[in-house]
Amino acid sequence: MKVHVKHTLKTDVAAALKLCTDLKHQEQVYAQLGGTNVKIKRDGRAPNVKLKISRTEVANPPAAIKRLVPSTNEVTHTEDWAADGDGYSADIVTEIKGVPVKIVGTKSLQPEKGGCSVEWNFDVTCGIPLLGSIVASFAGSEVEQKLEKEFKVLKSLA
Repeated sequence: MKVHVKHTLKTDVAAALKLCTDLKHQEQVYAQLGGTNVKIKRDGRAPNVKLKISRTEVANPPAAIKRLVPSTNEVTHTEDWAADGDGYSADIVTEIKGVPVKIVGTKSLQPEKGGCSVEWNFDVTCGIPLLGSIVASFAGSEVEQKLEKEFKVLKSLA
């Protein structure tokens, strides 16, 4: 399943990068996203920043996949940021412990008139025969909801 979310922030691209990579700002963002036991590790200097964020999240999977997707999940993702033209982008890999799904994608910040765009593109896959598409679809819709919520938090902090 492909996930694409794009919005505009009313701040310049440098300030947006700080929102997305600064430890203090990331702590504020994840405090509002609903996970628990959040741990954030940051390495490097802007624009070459690596983030590793782990947390516990609640899920409500449909009955068909409840055996494959627990109601509480340990989620870890890494963001590898770098300069990208006039903006910045991060390669993102997300792992959900014990859930047979692969989530990889990018997050990019590019200058736009009146601010900058923040755009996420993810590919969510599951290799399980028959139920794999249901698992990927569920995980993809969860990712999309989290990205929309993350944008609202970024917008409130910008």
